Amino acid sequence: MTAAPQIRFEANPSSRRRGPWQERVGDLHVVKLVGTPRDMGRQHGQMLRDEVRRGPIPYYRTYLERMMGRSGLGALAPLAWPLIQKTVGRKVAGQFPDYAIDAIRGLAEGADLSYEELLEGCSLPDSLMWVAARVMGVRRVGPAVAHRLALGLGCTSAIAWGDATTDGKLLHARNLDYHGVGVWPDTAGVFFHEPDEGLRYVSVAAAGVLMGGVTAMNEAGLTLTVHQHMFTDQTRLGGTPIGCVGDVIMREARNLDDAERILRAQRPIGCWTYLITDGKTREVLCFEESPSRQVTIKRDGEGGTFGYANIYLDDELGATEKALYGSYWRHNLGRHQRAHALLDQGRGQLDPTRMASILADGGETEDCRIATAISMVMTVASVVFSPEDGRLWVGSGVAPTSQREFLCFDLDGEVHREGASLRPDGDTGALADAYEAYRRAYLAYVDHNDTPAARRAMEEACRHAPEQPLFHALRGLLALQEADAQVAFDAMSRAVDLGHAHPEREAAFHLWRGRAADLSGRRHEAQRDYRQVLGRPADAPVHRAATRGLERPYTARDARGFEVDMTFADVVSP
Repeated sequence: MTAAPQIRFEANPSSRRRGPWQERVGDLHVVKLVGTPRDMGRQHGQMLRDEVRRGPIPYYRTYLERMMGRSGLGALAPLAWPLIQKTVGRKVAGQFPDYAIDAIRGLAEGADLSYEELLEGCSLPDSLMWVAARVMGVRRVGPAVAHRLALGLGCTSAIAWGDATTDGKLLHARNLDYHGVGVWPDTAGVFFHEPDEGLRYVSVAAAGVLMGGVTAMNEAGLTLTVHQHMFTDQTRLGGTPIGCVGDVIMREARNLDDAERILRAQRPIGCWTYLITDGKTREVLCFEESPSRQVTIKRDGEGGTFGYANIYLDDELGATEKALYGSYWRHNLGRHQRAHALLDQGRGQLDPTRMASILADGGETEDCRIATAISMVMTVASVVFSPEDGRLWVGSGVAPTSQREFLCFDLDGEVHREGASLRPDGDTGALADAYEAYRRAYLAYVDHNDTPAARRAMEEACRHAPEQPLFHALRGLLALQEADAQVAFDAMSRAVDLGHAHPEREAAFHLWRGRAADLSGRRHEAQRDYRQVLGRPADAPVHRAATRGLERPYTARDARGFEVDMTFADVVSP
């Protein structure tokens, strides 16, 4: 591999610095990249060499291999991912534009990593979206595999302008909800890009995540965020990988017409929505797309608000989304409605702090911190853009980043604004301690396959916040996986006693308590809980599972065969 040229770092400037340079501000890496795509990729790799090696791109490859091993594919699992990468992955990688390939080659040179492995990592989101869509129709493993392997972006955006904000200026707030809870925040950064050709822009990303096609703002006053639509079978190979088109918009678009023209000139692989705002004109472009349909929705006027989660607004696109997993869809709808409600409540008084507080929101009810929360355990990046000022506030620290300090940066001066940070309203006291324990449980289970450690962390979460039913439910599910039937029964009984705002959740509590009773040999109690499920509103998979439970007892072997979804405290395929 060709040795990369060395970079000299500049320090302590009083105005915008000539790059490249890198510094640390709190928990964030702040980086200036200049030149050609290959130059900027190389600089990125050199300055953040160690972080790239332990960052999101390498993580996703090992993460997906682990998930394949727990996907229900049995002996085929070790062969599945290499086969996918050799077929689907190569097709996706073959669609990267030349400038993106140059940037990835530069990153490999700068970080002294394999170009092929980095290219493979960069192709994963679209590759897995395609695979998830293909297996969605396989009843036995489809929904579970789709959920675990889709690399699903969650994400919430909240936009306000005109008489909705305190000074009339447009504000664009965004949470990125993504896998990599342990590695993305740990390698998070603010990246100032100065390409040889095109506009300067700033992206909020992590080490190894090149370009600015997901969360960014350019010097023309445009902001951009991207939302993914999961559980749709509309993905199609042959299109442009995600991240590339958004980066072109940041480098070339000076207004929303330019942005729409760039978007319409390409076809995606997956199903996405781009939210792009123009701070100068105070307009919003919502561009919803699939490989077969593109829809433009625009908002402008004297004042207004716009909230978005992961639900298509266009009816025809919406008809392609499949509600295969009830907890996901209720949460998605809840975030969408919650964002709108909070924007309406704050109308006329919305400023950067209030917008950040929307991102930090814990849900519509105090008795459940998971079911409709905008601030999620997977919230790995949070930002509030003020494009008219060229400023951005970036959440720092561990996930959920929307609950932490937001550090202020200036695109024009490419500097950190000391003394301008903000603190959103978020979890406090015992609930904050409980949620931190829950985050540790998530990491233990998802990243380290350490169910005992996850159980200990959830026991701590329940001690801190005994009023949270889904914390008890998670504790019960983890216990059941290890055939600890009495602990599982007691935990689910506590969840049943607490109840839940969603009746479908209460039905699931009864299902799992019945299964714990079965494992304890208390068949009559188990049957009573299964009948409770059948007499309540329940998600279809839960209803089917209760019917099976009445036909035959649940066994320890059955308990080893399910996967806990730590994000929503549920099981995709019970």
